[in-house]
Amino acid sequence: MRIAVDAMGGDYAPEVAVAGAVLAQPDCPADIVLIGPENEIRSILDTRNPPSRLQVCHAQDFIGMDEAGPVAIRKKKDASISVAMRLLAAGEVDAVVSAGNSAAIVAAARHYVGLVHGLRRPALAVVLPMPQGSVLLADVGAHAEAVTEHLVQSAALVHAYLKTVTGVESPRLGMLNIGKERVKGTESTRRAYSLLERSRLNFVGNLEPHELFTGQADAVVCDGFVGNIVLKLHECWVGVWRRLLAKQQPLPGSADTAQGDLNPGAGRLESRWNCQDIGGAPLLGARKTVVVAHGCSRESAIANAVHVAVTALETGSIERVVNYLDTTPILSELKLYSARWVLDHWKNRWGGHKKPS
Repeated sequence: MRIAVDAMGGDYAPEVAVAGAVLAQPDCPADIVLIGPENEIRSILDTRNPPSRLQVCHAQDFIGMDEAGPVAIRKKKDASISVAMRLLAAGEVDAVVSAGNSAAIVAAARHYVGLVHGLRRPALAVVLPMPQGSVLLADVGAHAEAVTEHLVQSAALVHAYLKTVTGVESPRLGMLNIGKERVKGTESTRRAYSLLERSRLNFVGNLEPHELFTGQADAVVCDGFVGNIVLKLHECWVGVWRRLLAKQQPLPGSADTAQGDLNPGAGRLESRWNCQDIGGAPLLGARKTVVVAHGCSRESAIANAVHVAVTALETGSIERVVNYLDTTPILSELKLYSARWVLDHWKNRWGGHKKPS
């Protein structure tokens, strides 16, 4: 196995990306290839004690976090993420890890690696822990906006992932919304509700935010703007809760004392939500393994994102999703249901008007 790490991706690149690759190296069964300016990367590697011997592939340019990703991909052909994706497409590496501009990562994966046949957009999916079990959330940032087709295809992606990777025979799929009623939400979510209800997917309806962690669904879909906000709130709330508890004064005569952690398990709980410990999320819908980490990732997050890529390669999770969607008619059926919905919509709207005799 060979895993390419985008050394120029992230808020603290290249130092943190390189340090994260070095941190991942001792326990990593794969060869790690750093993509970026060779002289700069080797200069950072030489400062390590002992000096690291990670492989380096030169890329003279990079895409900043504030650039328009799709436009930058077309203009900067030698950017580090573009070079990494070309290596992935050519089979010279088996996975790409990046904490860079997510729009650029998605655009490069789509352009160079390709998507599942019939898929309009990929989606970033993360597993969120619950008191009992977990829930898969998508999209969490691949695209900020989503129309109906994108929402229903995200549902197909998480269905394929849960069915082929986790072994859930008929995953329960929900859609994040402001109310449970089918008429709630935007035009895109209302139409997506109708399409998912007609589909072969096990759609359980809309879920409000407070129902996200109640176990009513195995996966929940939303647009990337909402999903990214939910993800970041989810990651930080345990730390906030822990700090609030630490400021509480014990009641007189209670067993609690002012010293020590009021909840010894809070540290373990916090690590389940910490993005630095989780590492990164797979890009579902890409034909090969791409792992996207937060732009704020530190060394440990980059190292853990590399381990996420290793796990994906060892289990064949991305390959399973691709094979499933390539060999089942789910995406084509959803497209057909969409066309029928449009016809029914206009028939209901204009069908009552008869031509004059």
